[in-house]
Amino acid sequence: MTVRSVAVLGGGVIGLCCAYYLRQAGYEVTVVERDGIGSGASRGNAGEICPDLVEPLPAPGVIGPALRTLHRPDAALYLRPQPSVDLARFLIGFSLHANRKDHRSGAAALAGLAAGTFELFAELECSGVDAKANKDGFLYVYGSTSAARKALRAAHELGAPVDPAGLLDHAELTDREPLLADAARAGFLVADQWSIDPNLFVDGLAGALRAQGVEIVTGARVTRVEESGERTRTHTSAGVIEADRAVLAAGIWTRSIGRAMGVDLNIVAGKGYSFAVPAANPPSRLVHLGDAHVAVNPLGDALRIAGTMEFDTDHDRFDPRRVTAIVAAARPYLSGVDWMARRDEWVGPRPMTPDGLPAIGRLPDHRGVFVAAGHNMLGLMLAPATGRLITELVSGALEAVSAFDPARIAR
Repeated sequence: MTVRSVAVLGGGVIGLCCAYYLRQAGYEVTVVERDGIGSGASRGNAGEICPDLVEPLPAPGVIGPALRTLHRPDAALYLRPQPSVDLARFLIGFSLHANRKDHRSGAAALAGLAAGTFELFAELECSGVDAKANKDGFLYVYGSTSAARKALRAAHELGAPVDPAGLLDHAELTDREPLLADAARAGFLVADQWSIDPNLFVDGLAGALRAQGVEIVTGARVTRVEESGERTRTHTSAGVIEADRAVLAAGIWTRSIGRAMGVDLNIVAGKGYSFAVPAANPPSRLVHLGDAHVAVNPLGDALRIAGTMEFDTDHDRFDPRRVTAIVAAARPYLSGVDWMARRDEWVGPRPMTPDGLPAIGRLPDHRGVFVAAGHNMLGLMLAPATGRLITELVSGALEAVSAFDPARIAR
């Protein structure tokens, strides 16, 4: 059978990029989004495009420090106390993958997927999806020389393009970025990495899709997907959508759609928070406050301050204590910031997998349904590469990629 039409379930960056590349390949595409375009984790993130720095979150040495502060609402990583079999299953899997072998193989798989990312974003920019990319690299800042030196070694091990200046002291850091305050004792610059405005990227993609004839249906919650012969029927609160193939790209909500089809994907919500604040001396590039686990991205007339990881079964719950914790962690590093003038406070449920790798491929036991979800904290950056890969899988040009096969996290 010749595949002519595809329903993409999810209107975040992953779903939109899947739709974009599928449309470029000649398919008739319909995007179905439960809320508004870019809701979920797509709009409020830090905007990082850093293929030279990709690695899975489970890593040697992360479990011990995390366990010591996991119960504290002001910690960078927080587990909300609640009974959850799903979360327990995820945490067990996470701990099993936090070893050197899995981390190395996972980093290699992610690097392979991310290869050519800058070119893909540049092509999208040329096609009119202009997210105002800042291409001046990332500045990493730490509260001590020892912490900065350790992070610098890790960056070298990843093969990141570290600036030849190497380790920078406080004076050198503030010379480059005057907004840095006394807590910024040492750091280094990783060259050539990009940051973008996620809002512009999402809106640009949606506009490009509509211009190409892609139908985008919003406010339509998917209840189930059925397969009949070589066709799929997606039942939503706005009606039934028929297509030859369906792609589950609904972020954390992919799990509930899969469950309705008899497949339970081990994806849980790791919620991130962000907000905007005015600053007297905004930085010229994205700044990572390493010890604080906070990213600072100059967007428009303000700074986007983003950080934290909160495991919570309520995907939409906003906890103001998490924003207070980000402020407390970032304040000693930044001067001239009006912390009381916060706006655009946001929380988004990042879809986390126990091995830190996305699920991209055919849904187990379902011929016509594919998955593109579970990108952890890398969804924005990996969205174009995922869209291109899904198009190859749907077309039959590629059967599977074992590292990202959804079967590995399914039951």
